[in-house]
Amino acid sequence: MEARPGESGDHADPAPSQEAAAAPGKAAGGADAGAGCPQVCRVCGDRATGYHFNVLTCEGCKGFFRRTVKRNTRLRCPFRKGTCEITRKTRRQCQACRLRKCLESGMKKEMIMSDAAVEQRRALIRRKKRERMGASPLGAKGLSEEQQTMIRELMDAQMKTFDTTFSNFKDFRLPAACSSGREVPGAAHTPVGEEAAKWSQVREDLCSLKVCLRLRGEDGSVQNYTPQADRSGAEIFSLLPHMADMSTYMFKGVINFAKVISHFRELPIEDQISLLKGATFEVCQLRFNTVFNAETGTWECGRLSYCLEDPAGGFQQLLLEPVLKFHYRLKRLQLHKEEYVLMQAISLFSPDRPGVVQRSVVDQLQERFAIALKAYIECNRPQPAHRFLFLKIMAMLTELRSINAQHTQKLLRIQDIHPFASPLMQELFSITDG
Repeated sequence: MEARPGESGDHADPAPSQEAAAAPGKAAGGADAGAGCPQVCRVCGDRATGYHFNVLTCEGCKGFFRRTVKRNTRLRCPFRKGTCEITRKTRRQCQACRLRKCLESGMKKEMIMSDAAVEQRRALIRRKKRERMGASPLGAKGLSEEQQTMIRELMDAQMKTFDTTFSNFKDFRLPAACSSGREVPGAAHTPVGEEAAKWSQVREDLCSLKVCLRLRGEDGSVQNYTPQADRSGAEIFSLLPHMADMSTYMFKGVINFAKVISHFRELPIEDQISLLKGATFEVCQLRFNTVFNAETGTWECGRLSYCLEDPAGGFQQLLLEPVLKFHYRLKRLQLHKEEYVLMQAISLFSPDRPGVVQRSVVDQLQERFAIALKAYIECNRPQPAHRFLFLKIMAMLTELRSINAQHTQKLLRIQDIHPFASPLMQELFSITDG
């Protein structure tokens, strides 16, 4: 219920009235077709807003007539004349004469809808609105031609640079092939001082949660690589070469993805490098989420499968791991492919990455991708069930940014004690040989 400014006693009609059906050919805004001057209420002379109950009236007289008829109360003129003049200033002084003026002007009681009919009509309007939102195709109102082009370009870049079957990931190293070929720090001697502190931190980074690897051979055989249960450190680095191979393979895909995007290619080479250094890990995690099986807690990468093993044996403990928790939460959103690639673009075009020079240009690009994501959700997701999806996605990107910083710190600590990073990883993470 809305009150007319300055007149708390005259409330506007909360539901659409039937005046349109009773006065065909009359403009809903309160003016006759072709009229160029403002129309006035036939009851009190105030500015009219349309035809209400068969008469051109203001919102105040519309609400007064509806309420008075519904209450069905007997009104008497307090001045006992029954001929009070009804104007904008005097209309609240005598309800009986105001009602008389409404009826004399032609307002019809039978056109007032019952409360049940009003609620039924509102429900019908809400249902039709939900159906329109749920059935809106790509390109419907809210998604511009430019945004459609942006999404198509991103989808094309994704298709060209990310194969979910990992059929091109070959010649990678496995734990059995490399575990005996390199001395493991701590195995031959006992570290002391600063080295011991570093070793303790790396042991904590790697031993809290271990990655299990399963490889399905072309002949149907299955090989399992499960980390040892002891915490001696003898096998602590066994899977690192393989993880370096997988990371390098994924990083190359992200770099190629960025190069396909026209907006990225138009940036100076220095800014391209800065954006890739900052976003590559994040984009990889978004891509990995598309192959994450939440039911088994496994990343299914073609013939390869990865899962995290919890040494303590408690699944609740496992969910405390930030990366795994992130993947479960993101998977629950059940995103479309278009939403995944828009997330990748928003992460890639982050103006606050270290070394970015054209920050304003990158900031504008990121905003355009974010607006496109919001528009896509509004056009392709039923409302109101997904009204908070855009905010949830943006929160996930913020969380991923934090995970990225933690991951980089861990990688640098491990690399300092046991160099394993490939040349591309070293370049992306700014690792020097010194």
